[in-house]
Amino acid sequence: MQVFRAVVDCGGVNAAADQLDISQPSVTAHLRSLETQLGSTLFTRNRGHRNVITPTGEALYKYACEALAKSAEFQATVKRFDPMAAKTVSIVIQQALANYITHGALSTFLRDRPDARISIYSEPILQIMRLMREDRVDAAIALASPETNEFEGVIIGTMPLVIVASPTHPLAKNKRVAVCDLEHFDLVAGMEESAGWRVLDIILKESGLRQPRIVLRIQSIASVINAVIHGIGLACTLACAAQPAIAEGKLVMIETDPPLPPVPIKLMIHEKAMCVELIESLTSALIAEAGV
Repeated sequence: MQVFRAVVDCGGVNAAADQLDISQPSVTAHLRSLETQLGSTLFTRNRGHRNVITPTGEALYKYACEALAKSAEFQATVKRFDPMAAKTVSIVIQQALANYITHGALSTFLRDRPDARISIYSEPILQIMRLMREDRVDAAIALASPETNEFEGVIIGTMPLVIVASPTHPLAKNKRVAVCDLEHFDLVAGMEESAGWRVLDIILKESGLRQPRIVLRIQSIASVINAVIHGIGLACTLACAAQPAIAEGKLVMIETDPPLPPVPIKLMIHEKAMCVELIESLTSALIAEAGV
């Protein structure tokens, strides 16, 4: 039902697969299984056109939303009876950040707080908002974007952005490049529908790159960086993600005029969270280690 609801909310199988971070065939298999159990189709499928939800699908969608909300509510209620609840924290971190701000800090934090129990999830932004909405996590850390406006929060740091290229790229030896001049060069970017790319696109446009010439879109930051290493084009990405390749000489950082502004990082603590002090302490440790 979670997969089915995601397909409806996202408007298609591919978008739901991206949001849930599972394969498109897996999403299709879930839908086929539901249809088999129900003995009815959920969507009218037309090749070359957007699938249309059937009356059965509409009824199931309403039931799925209610059932999943009740499930999340029950889990939250049970959690409050747990004597460890005040020492347990679940945090979801945006995928673009998760691999770069959690290493090292957790071992130190848990050594100082041996009674703490921590769960950290790595999800795309739409899934983060859903987990918060359904009371399934205590807090979220994400790049500030229009999607995060749904929840109040505080800015706990910023993540620098960089333009990177392979050492053989024509711009590799330039000391500084006007942002508007980047429109003459191929660019590798994230998927058009991803929140991460939308944030970068806004920043690039505000900095002068009105019409980026995107020749390749790839889902993950790691894949974007790997494509640039192989000489496919330039990329605008988080500095923390590109730094290892820069240090190894596989990428060069191109300074821009004007310099790209950093992306704010937002902490959102759920109003029902029982472990605010623990969340704030853990978040401070993560951010301090990341140096953002």
